[in-house]
Amino acid sequence: MTVVGAARLVLQDVVYVRHILEDETRKVEWRLNWILAVVLLRTVGHVLNNVDGGASSEVKRLANHLHSKWKGNDPEHAIFRDFIERERNSIIKEYSFTMTDGPVPLMALLQRDDGFDIVRQVLLEENIYRPIADGPYAGEDGRTLVDDAIEWWRAQLDFIDRTMAGTE
Repeated sequence: MTVVGAARLVLQDVVYVRHILEDETRKVEWRLNWILAVVLLRTVGHVLNNVDGGASSEVKRLANHLHSKWKGNDPEHAIFRDFIERERNSIIKEYSFTMTDGPVPLMALLQRDDGFDIVRQVLLEENIYRPIADGPYAGEDGRTLVDDAIEWWRAQLDFIDRTMAGTE
């Protein structure tokens, strides 16, 4: 039984939007779904505290305790601090993104047996690679970070459910 059902519903919606990001190639639609994914990732925590925590003072107490840990320096929670929180704040407070929206230039160094190296630049258009432009996750595909954040949230919600059930 889950005591964090409302937070899990939000997380389910993040998973849905993440699937859209995989195939979307239109620039505006991609950006809007990126915003939605990031804002929903942060919404999981707010709903956990306000809705699931509103239904149970024990869940609220645990959620508040965990939130202080998530914001701390523990590398286990860096995805919350350095991606979920940071990117959401950047979007809603400044409407700026660390996400690049292509095309992405790539340099390839081809080493030949005859000693002459060839350098080629190619542009990745479409939706093959969507790197983060700066910050701790610079160069990583944003969709991979959303995947990591989804898994991190699942682990947090599972921990809360186990703790509330007395199995943690």
